[in-house]
Formats: sequence, C-alpha cells, structure tokens
Amino acid sequence: MKNIILVFSIIFAGKILAQKPETVLSFAREKHEISWYEEQQKLWKQEIDKNKTNGEAWHNYFRAKRALLYLLPWEIEDKKQSSNLSEKLSNEVNAIVEEAYAIIPNSFEANLMKAAQLNLEGNEFLKKAYEINPYDVRTFDGLMVYYETIQEKVEFQKFATKMFQYNVLPSSILNWGYNILSELDENAILFTAGDNDTYACWIAQEALNFRNDVQIINTSLILSDDYRNRIFKKMNLPALSVSMKKVKSNSEYDSIQEVIFKTFINGKRNVYTSASAFHGFKEKYKAQLFLTGLAYKFSEKPIETDAIIRRNYEKRYLLDHLKQSFSFNVGDNFSIEFNSMYLPSMLQLYKFYQESEETFKMKELENFLLLISEKSGQQSEILEVLSEENADKSLLSAILNLKELEKNMILLNENIFINKFEISNKEYKLFLENFKRSNQMEKYYAVLYDSSAWSRRFNDSKSFYEPMENMYNWHPGYTNYPLVNVKYEDAIAYCEWLSKQYNLQRNRTYTQVRFRLPTEKEWNFAAGSGNEKAQTCFEKDNAINDKKQYLANFKPTAFSFYEDGGFSQVTVNSYKPNKMGLYCMFGNVSEMISHKGIAKGGSWYNLFEECNFQ
Repeated sequence: MKNIILVFSIIFAGKILAQKPETVLSFAREKHEISWYEEQQKLWKQEIDKNKTNGEAWHNYFRAKRALLYLLPWEIEDKKQSSNLSEKLSNEVNAIVEEAYAIIPNSFEANLMKAAQLNLEGNEFLKKAYEINPYDVRTFDGLMVYYETIQEKVEFQKFATKMFQYNVLPSSILNWGYNILSELDENAILFTAGDNDTYACWIAQEALNFRNDVQIINTSLILSDDYRNRIFKKMNLPALSVSMKKVKSNSEYDSIQEVIFKTFINGKRNVYTSASAFHGFKEKYKAQLFLTGLAYKFSEKPIETDAIIRRNYEKRYLLDHLKQSFSFNVGDNFSIEFNSMYLPSMLQLYKFYQESEETFKMKELENFLLLISEKSGQQSEILEVLSEENADKSLLSAILNLKELEKNMILLNENIFINKFEISNKEYKLFLENFKRSNQMEKYYAVLYDSSAWSRRFNDSKSFYEPMENMYNWHPGYTNYPLVNVKYEDAIAYCEWLSKQYNLQRNRTYTQVRFRLPTEKEWNFAAGSGNEKAQTCFEKDNAINDKKQYLANFKPTAFSFYEDGGFSQVTVNSYKPNKMGLYCMFGNVSEMISHKGIAKGGSWYNLFEECNFQ
C-alpha cells in the first residue's frame, strides 16, 4: 500500500480532547484506520487492568487486536516479515482469548471470543453466549450462518428474522438484497462473496418471505466440505470427490473452486454472480458474464441486456432509499459501497435512454448517478461520462482531479509520498461539497471550518480581519490559499475521505493508497530536505537571500508584517520550495501532524525564531 502524507495547514489549533475507549465492531459493520485500532487496544487494556472481570473491555480489546492482525501485515511488503508479524499477532489474539476465558468463563463476552477464535468449529461457545444473553445481536449472524451450514431451516429462519427485527444490517443494504433477488430468473443460483451481501439476501428471503426459490451460494462457505455436500444433495447435484481438507497449495484451492463452479453452471438452473462477487469470476469468465442490473448472468451465448436492465429499474427495483434514508445504522458507511454497485447498470441504462431520446427518464437517472457517485467517490468516472454524453463540461468542476493530485506528490522514502503544497481551500471545498450535495448535512457541519476563529484570535484587530472571517474560506480570490481554522478531527476525516475517493477511481496510478497526516519525524525530515535536525528549510538557516529578499512568509519584526511580501497568509505555491520541492514548510500557516494538538513550521504571524522546526 502506498502512503501519501498530506501537509495539512492550520492556524488556530482546536481544543485537545482526551481519547476514550470506544466500541470496536467487526469489519462487516465498521472500519477504522490502523491508528484507531492501535489506540483502542491500549485504552481497553487499561480498562482490563482496572477490572479483570470486565467482559466488555476484554471483548473490545480482543476485537482491536484482531483488527490489527488483519491490517498490519498488509502494510509490510516483505513477505517473510509480514508472515512473522501475522504469526506474532495471531498468538497474541489467542492469548487474549485464553486469558479472558480463564478469568470469566461463564460470561457472554468470553464465549463470544471463543466462538470467533474457533470460527465454524466454535458453535457450542456461540450457542452458550446466546443462552447467556439472547438479546445481544452479536450472536445472531454467527448462529444464522451455523444453522445454514447444517441446513436447519427453522433455526436459520429464526435468526435471519432476528437480524431483520433488530436492524443489524442497514436498511439500504437490505434494499439492495431485495432488488438483486427481484431481477433473477425463477429458481436461479446467485453467488455472493461476503457477509453483508449474503446476509441481505438471506434476510430478504427468510424475514420478508421473498424469492425463496433462489439458491444463495456464498463463495467462501461453499468450500466447507460438509456444507457443500448438504447443498449438493438438496439441489440434486452429483457429489464431488474433492475435499478442502486435503488442499496443500493455492493451485489446488483454485482447482476446487473451479470444479464447484462448473458443477453449478452445468446444472439445469440459471446462474448469476452478484456485483459484489463479480471480480472473483471476472478473470476466467468475463466473456460469459452479462450485466443485468445488480448481478451478472452466466451464459455461453451473448445476451442483449438493455431491455432486462430497463425492466429491472422501471418495474422491479425499489429505489427510494437511494434518494434519502430515514434510519441510522452504524454500518451505514457500507451502504455507500453497496449503492455504488448500481452505477454500471445505471450508466448502461442512461445511454439507452439517450439513444431512444427519452429525455425525462435520462435526466431522472442522471440525478441518481450524481448522487451515488458523490457519496462513493466515483465522481471522476461518472462526471466524465456524463459530460461526454451531454457536452456539459461544467460538471467536471466538482470532480477529484487525479492527475493534479498525483503530480503534486513527492517521494519521501520507499513507498511514502508527501504533498508538496499545504491543503488549499479549493481542495477542502471538494470534501465539503461531497457531503452537501449528497445531503449529508450533519457530516458537513461536523467538518466545516470555524470562521469565527479569526475574530476570537485577533479580537484587538477585529475590524481589520473581518473580511477574512466573512470571505476567506469561500471567496474565489482565496481559492488557492491554505485552509485554516479546522480541527484535528476534521483533518483526519478529510484524509479518510480522500483515501476512499482515490481508491475508488479506476484510472488511478496506484492500486491502493492511504492518505494521512505526517508523523513529527516525517515532517521534520521533509521540511529539512532530508535533514531531521534542520532548524529551518534554508541554507545556513538564513531566511534572507543575497538580494536582501525574504524567502518565506513569517513576521519579520515585532511590529511589521510587510517586508517578506505577505501581510498575512499567501497562496500555497508562494516563495521558493526547499531542496525536496516542498512549499511553505516554514511560515505561511502552521501545519498539523499526526500527534494531536501539535502544529509545525510556524506561520505568517510568528517571528523567525518561533518558526524553527524543533
């Protein structure tokens, strides 16, 4: 994974808030940055040290450590080091479970941890956890999966219904499950690839009694020998002699997958793969998979799908949830990913409407395309297509400019890049507009800059700075000026948003990128052009050149701001860059780092001595 550091600008640091332990949920419901899990494991360990019998503390500590087991090894490119770290973390996770179970063996949390540790072999612990607390939703999905694997219909339906009644999945994902089932042929087979997509279909079938004729095949679950034998018997398919228990290599694993899939497609039922599972089949079966909406139908012969997609959108799909949601679920972020699966078929239908001159329907679909792409970070692709079709280039003003973004990155070391400019008002405005235009106003106001900080900070010169307060963050004249007056949490949210935006764009240079704030060591290294002990970014620490010109935007004297060419902050590309090619690392506006409450480099309001790096 590529790491890109954002030099995030700020003048007035917000109040530092003490970190508190927070509930750590499974990846299927909520995902965070690695740093968040690292912090949470420390905080929950502190709670355990206070009270060894605190079951919630043990479970959250376990989940945080387990998340790091899944995430950290992927950060290491060296396979041996990655494997060693994975083994180390796995041992630590197992040790947590064993210690917790030894201390509180009859607790809900200890049994839940044991069940997670043993996966499909831990069902007795899962059932015990449910007996201890039958109202805790954390056992429902596991028990639903268990009863599906042993084909116990009554219990399977019971827990699928509980998943629905207790709102475990976001309503929009359930809506997705309903819609994908609605488009399939009678008695079809549908391949799914994860938890949420599989659960959504199961719940629609069992809790809503909808399309029970469709057989859902989870691509991971079907690899279980016992489960596969039961499914094949139920569907009157010939038993397979292959067994996952004998697999010794990746090639044998792939071979068994291939045998299983071919057994299904050689049967008498029509076979589909969900959009969520499509990439698992794309490489080998791309020519035989045809988009029908939220699914791809397998066919040896070409299928004309325009009419099928039109039928689905006009007669079968329920789409109000794409316009507005009136419920909250902690997993709502995953709804964005699921809603983005509508985009390929929507684009195909959009072109169909355009060619058939159905302007009203085309415009209505255009609104859906814009709304979904803005939330999912796929504006670049969607807006370019719409602009080409409509010759309306004004739409492009709101997209993420990948070429410019990548052009502004400078290699710091290995796979870490740093933005050569401070974050500008223009860049942050894209972030804000993403929430505003998709009607996520609560999130919009949560990360909005605080313009009132100007008058609070410069109360004695309030009238002089009033134009800044009124215009700085939105007026076109300040477009390329550095962003100011945002909180640390806003900077983190921006980095997470930009990471998602970038990684969703299909024409990106790097496969996977994580944008973040620099550590203090990284910032010092970059600001000093490779010299971590540098005091400034100038040769001999001299901020004035031979022509008596100032080389940065700081406060020359206690009584004057003018001599350096900038009365207050200036555009992000002002003055000469340091040897590494980075602008305004000294002065202009101070810059956030990953350590909360610390800003580096000084600003236009600081004297030369106050801007020193160390």
